Amino acid sequence: MVKPMAVCLIALWVASGCQQEPSDFDPINPGKGPGQMVGNDGPLNTGPFAGVDQSMPQTRQVDPPDDASLPDCGEDCLDYCNSLDLQNPVNRGLCPSLWGVGLEPRPVQTAEACRRLFADMIGRFPTEQEVASVCKDRPWAEVVNDLMSRDEFVELNQRFWADRLLYNNEAVSVVRIFDADDLVGKLYRGEVPYDQFAAVVSAHPVLTRRYATAGDRAEALFWLLMGRPPLGSERSDLARLYNLWHNGYYDHPHLGERLPDAFIEYECVTDEGEVNSETKGACTSVLWGYNELILKPDMRAEEDGEVMWSGLLKDHEWEKLQLPGKILAGQSEFWEKAVDDVLEQYLGYDLGRMAPEVRNELVSHLLEHDADIRSVHFAVATSAAYLQSAQGQTDTRFRWTWGPLKQVHAETWLDTIEHTTGYELGDCDHRIPETRDLERSDRLGTIALLKNSRWPLEDDGDIDDGYRSLAQALGGCPRNDVGGRFRIVSILTTAQQLNFVNRICNPSFDGDLDGVDASMLLPPDIDPDVAVDRELAAKIVGYQTKKFFSRSASGSELDDARDHGEACSRQVCTAEEFARPACFALLSSSEMLFY
Repeated sequence: MVKPMAVCLIALWVASGCQQEPSDFDPINPGKGPGQMVGNDGPLNTGPFAGVDQSMPQTRQVDPPDDASLPDCGEDCLDYCNSLDLQNPVNRGLCPSLWGVGLEPRPVQTAEACRRLFADMIGRFPTEQEVASVCKDRPWAEVVNDLMSRDEFVELNQRFWADRLLYNNEAVSVVRIFDADDLVGKLYRGEVPYDQFAAVVSAHPVLTRRYATAGDRAEALFWLLMGRPPLGSERSDLARLYNLWHNGYYDHPHLGERLPDAFIEYECVTDEGEVNSETKGACTSVLWGYNELILKPDMRAEEDGEVMWSGLLKDHEWEKLQLPGKILAGQSEFWEKAVDDVLEQYLGYDLGRMAPEVRNELVSHLLEHDADIRSVHFAVATSAAYLQSAQGQTDTRFRWTWGPLKQVHAETWLDTIEHTTGYELGDCDHRIPETRDLERSDRLGTIALLKNSRWPLEDDGDIDDGYRSLAQALGGCPRNDVGGRFRIVSILTTAQQLNFVNRICNPSFDGDLDGVDASMLLPPDIDPDVAVDRELAAKIVGYQTKKFFSRSASGSELDDARDHGEACSRQVCTAEEFARPACFALLSSSEMLFY
């Protein structure tokens, strides 16, 4: 039961106690929570990361293994790999399954590798100019360090964790979501070690308020940090450390809403507020040692001392509540899951399971760098497994002998089209996936929150929903209420993409479509009304291929363009009339959807 406002003001003044947000609300940086406690002392590692192999080793001259069984690296193979003195931990762990057994990776193609790096680290494909200025004739270590230093790298990984933590501001306070997002930002700026990050997340309202029971919270943490469901004994034991958490609502004075948030329900204490020796076992984990988690109530508590809003917790109480994450961080499985996540993020397959030596090397590498998760991103992104080409035929089924090939996320596809065509699309804000109630509000705090968010606003203050609607149809911008992000190729998604590309390129010159200006689709010196011939058609396709794919058009592609240009010229076809269908063909091709 919430106290009357007069009592609330007294409690806030005397003991910071009442279930209402303090008045220092900042709509630009609204986050409040345990994430503010950590990562305030600067980066764990200064300067660029090192540990790159300047050249790939020679393959050992032995008969390569067949596909019937995993490679068997014997004593001679191990001696060979040890003699190479490989600096990259992925390459070092991969050698017994690659060079040491007679297999070899594909060669690195600069434009292809650069395109992959931009998509995975920045969230869009690069332009031809970016391939030349960022990637060409530079060591890959410099390229990766450059991309990791950008704000887009942090923002992309914030979106990655928003998907994993299922941000939804109808289930969890938007203030707590912003705090969790800031915490993830600190992780990817190298200001928080991964084990400390995991500990804070384990007791963060974005996790505890998202689930209804202690057992569900324990299971969610296992999936998040260990990559598997807990065993029955693990679930019941860890759940005892989540018995204190309780779901409720509190009044936010600036947003004018009752926001969902986590509360503390004082368990395992007597009526006098002392530890109850008879019931404290219900608040104690014993599977990983003796771990007791009991908080004592004081004047901040509501409802006869039984419940307190988590916004009133003190720093030492937050730290105590992080016991579940600290326990799991003490397990080797926790660190293996951390590096497996990065491998999956970049490679698109489970190399840690296929070649466990890679996983072991990366865990050691991560710990040597003070649990700075960026060190693993750097190691994977500069490895032979990642940089090698995915093109061409292969004589083996061992997945690590050719490069990653993945489907783009919806936002990557949309942001690339926006960046290359200049067509303004908008954005999504993963921190505020549900906006309906906020758009209806007339409170200044709510208006300021939306105005300072990433959502594009129309003149009337409503959100421009075009980007979100298309992205959600393609699996992006998830609301995280029932389902989350997905990637799929289907009739529905293909139709959505074709309709959008048709709107952008307008190949039929439909007067109702607001397509991009012809100048964005033609080389700078070409007039839209000039007649097309074979060579001009090849020039247009060559220009668009560089613009959209960050590479030069192949000979066969240019020959096809010439043939189509000749056919078009028979009907007195202009440059624009040729360029718009060419735009449609390129932007709807598989090269825009897979990389």
